[in-house]
Order: sequence, then structure tokens, then C-alpha cells
Amino acid sequence: MAKYRYRIEGSNYGGETVVGQCNPAFARYFEGEDQDELVEAVLESDNWESQEVPEDALENPDEAPHPGIPGEDFYMWENDDMEHINSSYADGGFTVYEVPADGSDNWSYDKEVYDGEGILVYGREGAIFGNEEPDVLDDGEGNVYVPVLLFHSSEKGTFGCWFLETDEPFDRFKLGYSVIETNVCEQIESVYYDKQELDCDYDYNDTRGKSYNCDVGWINLKWRDGEDKFLSEEDMKIYWEDFDDNVEYEREQAE
Repeated sequence: MAKYRYRIEGSNYGGETVVGQCNPAFARYFEGEDQDELVEAVLESDNWESQEVPEDALENPDEAPHPGIPGEDFYMWENDDMEHINSSYADGGFTVYEVPADGSDNWSYDKEVYDGEGILVYGREGAIFGNEEPDVLDDGEGNVYVPVLLFHSSEKGTFGCWFLETDEPFDRFKLGYSVIETNVCEQIESVYYDKQELDCDYDYNDTRGKSYNCDVGWINLKWRDGEDKFLSEEDMKIYWEDFDDNVEYEREQAE
């Protein structure tokens, strides 16, 4: 059994973010529209359970189009074929507590061992897109644009945490993290310790909603950093080399 066990938490501000393809008519209709109007339109179109969008959702120019793709089921929080994130904001740092090494829940928050920043491993552009429809949606050279809807619930509370078991006392210079970047915010995607990814534990989630944010536009699939094509073995080798350089710099600054 490991000598030490730690609970790592991100900031108590964050939220849930979904990004998925949407009705192109919806993207055109709300181009440049007020944020509040866009949020209201999405909420009004969603009945909080899956529903099939009418085929004629494109045909009435006098009404705001439905955000869902006509003929397909739509449920706002499942409109996530590109991204679904539920975590703390990336700029809030981390707090680390020592907890019983036997894995029991008999612990309190008074054994704080670290409160500060981790060291960035990488940032992934999961949903960075423009709001104007391009003149050409497919130029035949790999630039393919599709309409997307991003919906974000800003929340406060306790998000997922990461448990670390180790034979040595916690070393803040071994704490790394990755970020997923969107038009609305940057959120923690993964947490690493000693270059090993830690599993996120959602059993202790307890949040309350503060506000909604939304964005709609056109994303270039060629330049989107999807997780499937972004985290190759060769890429990670480069990220860890940069991480080592940053660790060396941070250690020098701390002396």
C-alpha cells in the first residue's frame, strides 16, 4: 500500500460545456445576435428530453429556426458529437489535500499540502470557431466548415477530483494538467502526476448553476484539434519535453 494518498481539486468555478453540429439555418439566423437572445432560443427549443426536429425546420423564414438538425433527435445536453466537458475553469489553479492512505473517507480539509498552479502539459483547441458563414464550405483542399452550437452552464461548487497514491510526499513540480479551449472558456481536460494521467472521480460533484453562455458559428474541421488526432505518441513526447523545460524554470524561480 502507498504511504501517501492525496485528493487534488481544481477551482470551485467551472461548468458543463457541450459542442455539436447544429441546423445551418440556426447558425445563419443568429449570426451577430445578442447573447441573451441566443441562450433564450436554445432553452425554448429544448424540452429537456430527446425530440426529433421537424423536417420543415428550415422552411419558415419568419421564425427562428430550431437549433437541431432537421430529421434528427435533439436534446441540448446530448448535442455533443464534438465535445462534452464538465470540469473546473483552467485559470483557477489546484488545491491538494492529504487524505488517509487506506482509501477511507475519514478525512477533513485541514491537511492542505498545496494551493497553487500546476504546470501546463498542453492546450487543445476543441471548439474555436468563427461566427460568420464562409463563402465556401468545402474548398476541396481539406478546409471543411460545418455549423456548430456551443452551450455552457457556468457553475460553482465541487467538480471532479483526482486521487493520487504515492510513496513520496507530494511534489508540486510533478503536477501537470491539460486544457481544452473553446470560444466561451478554457477548462481542465486532464490532470497528470509524474507524467502519469490520473483518473477523474466524479463521486463528490456538487455544483449549482450561475448562468448560461452560448455561441454558434462555423468550425473548420481541418483545424479543429479533436482528441482522436491531437494526442499521438509523438505529440505527447514533444509536450513532455516542453513540460520538463517548464519544470526546470519553475524550480529555479522557487529557489
